Amino acid sequence: MKHKTAIIIGAGDRGGIYASYATRYPDQLKIVGVAEPVKERRERIATAHRIPYQNVFSTWEDILSKPVMADGAIIATQDTMHVEPVVRAMEAGYHALLEKPMALTEQGCNAIINASQKTGMTLNVCHVLRYTQFFSKVKELVSDGILGDIYTIYHAENVSYYHMAHSYVRGNWRNSKESSPMILAKCCHDMDLLYWFAESMPRYISSFGGLHNFTPQKAPKGAPKRCTDGCPVADECEYNAIDTYLHGIPIKLGVTKTDSRAASIAVRFIMKFPRLAKLVPVVRDYVDYRGWPVSVITEDLTKEGIMKALREGPYGRCVYHCDNDQVDHQVTTIEFHNGITAMLHMHGLSEQECRTIRIDGSKATLRGKYGGGGQLEVHVHRTGKKIVYPIKTDLIGHSEGDWGIMKNFVKVLNGGKGLTSAIDSLQSHIMCFRAHRACVEKRVVEL
Repeated sequence: MKHKTAIIIGAGDRGGIYASYATRYPDQLKIVGVAEPVKERRERIATAHRIPYQNVFSTWEDILSKPVMADGAIIATQDTMHVEPVVRAMEAGYHALLEKPMALTEQGCNAIINASQKTGMTLNVCHVLRYTQFFSKVKELVSDGILGDIYTIYHAENVSYYHMAHSYVRGNWRNSKESSPMILAKCCHDMDLLYWFAESMPRYISSFGGLHNFTPQKAPKGAPKRCTDGCPVADECEYNAIDTYLHGIPIKLGVTKTDSRAASIAVRFIMKFPRLAKLVPVVRDYVDYRGWPVSVITEDLTKEGIMKALREGPYGRCVYHCDNDQVDHQVTTIEFHNGITAMLHMHGLSEQECRTIRIDGSKATLRGKYGGGGQLEVHVHRTGKKIVYPIKTDLIGHSEGDWGIMKNFVKVLNGGKGLTSAIDSLQSHIMCFRAHRACVEKRVVEL
């Protein structure tokens, strides 16, 4: 493949991840421009990729008003700011890689698709799960007929309790009116997978769910508005913001203070004796953990900076006293035109961040777990044999898929055919919009 160039529009968490592909594979891609309103993020990308100062901008309008400076544009702005930048980028002559969701309305999605078709510029939406080894193998087993004729798919998006609290109770996606319904923000990935596996257009959708855990009625007695205000149940609360963001322990260790005895001792030791813990190699990395989600709440990752953010910003709030309205559990059922029925179970109360899947066919049943180590196995009906497929999955997140979609984007920039089309991505979004409508209106919706 020839060496290609790209600009970054939106250099937050996701934009920074996609940009880092160029650092890892400098022979494939170079980042030559950036637009980002937050100075620290903008400068971090500019420094890491040695971007000349004349190609560093604070707004997407500024960078897209200049002559085209790269082959592609990576748009990773906030969800509410996807439509205009990506449309303008394609109109300017950039092939586009767009973070999901495409847009927050069907009209916005259609405007993006129309711009791609009108300009002839390619559009790749970041449905990164298609690019993981795990789900690629699931697709291969389904398409090769190993399971026989497929009839049912059960897929669960198990959002960990700390991820739910961070993103959908305290964070940027906490309020559906300000961002998008959780079924779209979190699960357009999963709808895309169901559509991919079913190999058919969806016909009917029903959905039920609600917000029941993260409400004022569930708040412990005496719980203040902020975790920094002296909560009487701080030592027992799994959502204690100081534990999560200052120590980062629940995420880094994958445990809570109420888990196994060994884990519990390790957590208490680190929290009680942080300076002494730094002298113990096996726990040293956990004391000063500053990865996601800690890195999201402030640019000042010192102890003082984090505590200031918790006292003043949204991430220090009690999870039972926020302005959130997102569902914390939702079940969606889908009937496809080829007769396959599928269920998507999304909830934010999991002890571990993972996706689980079960596909039943006429010849065999597939069971799998993506995340937290991962596993994939097929149970053959006739022989009773269990076939285990060795699969590597990320402990947390989907970095393998992030690299995969970037590799695919470089391939597209070189004139190759991508794994998925913009129309495919549109279909998963339509499914999310209809599922939300079905949930709100308590009825079956026809697509």
